[in-house]
Amino acid sequence: MRKIYTRIFFSFLLTSCVLFAVNDRIKLSQAEEHEAIVRLVLVDVVATDKEGSFVSDLKEEDFEVYENGKRMPINSFELVLFAKENIPKEEEQISRSGQRYARKKRFIVIFDSINTVQRMIDRSKQSILNNLISLIEQGREIMVFELSEKEGMKILQPFTSEERLIAQAVDKASGSIWIEKSADALSVPSILPQSDLSLASRGGAGFDIAKFQKSQQHMYEFQSRNRFAKSINSFLAVMNVIKDYPGRKSVLLISGGFPALSFEQIYAGDGIESTLPIAQVSASKILDPFKVLQKTKSRDGDQILTDLIQFANSHNITFYTMDPDNYLRYVLPDIAYDNFPRKAHSMNSTVIDNIAEIKKNEQSNLKYIAKDTGGTSLLGEKKFDNFQRVVSRDLENYYELSYSPKKKDADGKYHKIEVKIRRPDVEISFRKGYYDYTDEQKESLLFASAAYNPSMFQEIPFEARANTFVKGKDKYILWFNVALPMKKIITEDYDWGKSKILKLGIWIDETEGGSSLKSEMAIPIVLTPNLLERLKKVQFFGFNFGSDEVKLKKDKYKLVFALYDEAESRIGTVEQDLAIPNISNLSGSQVVTAVFGNLVQSSGGGDFQLSQKDGTLQLKGYKLHPMGSNIFRPRKDIALFLQVYAQQKDINFEPEFTLIQMGEKKGTLPFQIVERSWDEKAKVWNCVYTLDFQTVPKGDYVLDIRLLNPQKETESEKNIPLKII
Repeated sequence: MRKIYTRIFFSFLLTSCVLFAVNDRIKLSQAEEHEAIVRLVLVDVVATDKEGSFVSDLKEEDFEVYENGKRMPINSFELVLFAKENIPKEEEQISRSGQRYARKKRFIVIFDSINTVQRMIDRSKQSILNNLISLIEQGREIMVFELSEKEGMKILQPFTSEERLIAQAVDKASGSIWIEKSADALSVPSILPQSDLSLASRGGAGFDIAKFQKSQQHMYEFQSRNRFAKSINSFLAVMNVIKDYPGRKSVLLISGGFPALSFEQIYAGDGIESTLPIAQVSASKILDPFKVLQKTKSRDGDQILTDLIQFANSHNITFYTMDPDNYLRYVLPDIAYDNFPRKAHSMNSTVIDNIAEIKKNEQSNLKYIAKDTGGTSLLGEKKFDNFQRVVSRDLENYYELSYSPKKKDADGKYHKIEVKIRRPDVEISFRKGYYDYTDEQKESLLFASAAYNPSMFQEIPFEARANTFVKGKDKYILWFNVALPMKKIITEDYDWGKSKILKLGIWIDETEGGSSLKSEMAIPIVLTPNLLERLKKVQFFGFNFGSDEVKLKKDKYKLVFALYDEAESRIGTVEQDLAIPNISNLSGSQVVTAVFGNLVQSSGGGDFQLSQKDGTLQLKGYKLHPMGSNIFRPRKDIALFLQVYAQQKDINFEPEFTLIQMGEKKGTLPFQIVERSWDEKAKVWNCVYTLDFQTVPKGDYVLDIRLLNPQKETESEKNIPLKII
């Protein structure tokens, strides 16, 4: 497929009620505000002495706060103490500005099953559970997430203080069994003939060691890129779920470390060494916050992690990172307590050092995430003891400072924060900055999170789908149909005298990885008071639009539609697996596209062309408005558009439309042909029929479409689910 690196550029084929630009700012909640008028930046500071104990006698004058190198007046100062004895799970606090807000005794756990060796997680589960139970005993609620290679981010357990539920969540956490094998692939298997290896090293005939190493390098690089991309996307999704919780969010990330994507790799085996430098590799399919920050150039892993950390700091999220693995076993792979065999490979000292260096770099990423968000990295044999000491200390005691940024409005830039302490015997940790996101950036981040984890965003019900309009070999127009159930979108207490603004985001992605074909757009839908009045009794409000002509060579694509209601801060999603009809491999005749619609008379004319104005299909004397949902009332004039592939024009076929319910045939539908036209370039017949559903009872059905040849034999068959209401 021709690579389309960032997006499909759409020709918006929208109805007249949809505006092409909206000047109203989106009123999302400010993560750094206590109230709408005064913007406050919160900075939580943990202060400890040389022994690691919390220092509780500091005053406001002991601190200095700087933003981008300039000292800022401290607006408020507070020592937060969660006493273990009788503090409730939720304690009301009063800021200097007089705004009341609630602090909750919460703690969040993330199991990174993408980058963590499964048996190392299993060995550590009991110790992890013991530490979490100790937090519950201190009055905390705990929420458990998992980063999964197949499912992205998923919630194993919402906030709870029940030990039984937390134990079940920890038990569900899995891990990966492939990480070590992918790293071991960098060495040369000892099963290969040693004579061939020796001969090849002297330039003679035999096994091509350089070619083998290069192949292994590409495989490992591809796997690392995929792991990194999935990790970052899932990690971002978790932060989008928790970012709006009030106050400081403390998170334990249990991970073997994110892959390092910029490195020079050494491959070796049986005395043959080859240094193969690898250029900086940027992870593919990172949905956000990176593009929303207007960074479109290729970047290495450190730069991407920096963006991730800045996002965490912007929402007062502090990470404590824990690697359940043991670094020593990478240095001494034959150590007795590790039963993972590597005898299939020639593990000389260079390869061992290489694998150890990879592990070291991955752990460095964990340290980086923890340090720059004001947390601590928990590594080594005493990690569980340190968890009990460090995490419990930081959760129970910290200082909360605030200051007002100089700019009244967000500027969309990252601002560095530095806190200085005047007491020389005190060490402090704090978040290192915040991104002053604009409303547009916040909206884009929300859409990105919904795109990667659509099942987590189901607040608005609606129908949406894409159909393929065949234009030639591997050439298509994506025809989008959206249906909004008005009674579910417009709440009873809505002021009908005001316009309602919705935004629709669409993402298209290959299901098999590789170069990504994406649309990342937000279409503003403005429902005016006059239009809302007309829509009060309407079941669905639909609109349609299409893409430019694009090349699609994969068999299947994944689509996610996200609908955002800015006034009520609600978002809903629809997922679709879009099958692409590969007409190059078809023989005979076959139905490749089938779309229900409403047919209306029109003074204009067209030979099966998609309108650039309203997304309708133009016929001679008619327009076909496609349905965004196959849900309709009984009528005798439901239109059906078919594209039928045929190798030649003079095929002779007759359609048959049969209704099936619960696997039982309910009879064939009467129909009339409206128009049929042959497209020589695409090798398809474009056909429109009207079907008679007037006597069909309510219920769920499948429409079985068959093309019959003159001998009444079935040439092609296609099924469409529908519902009569």
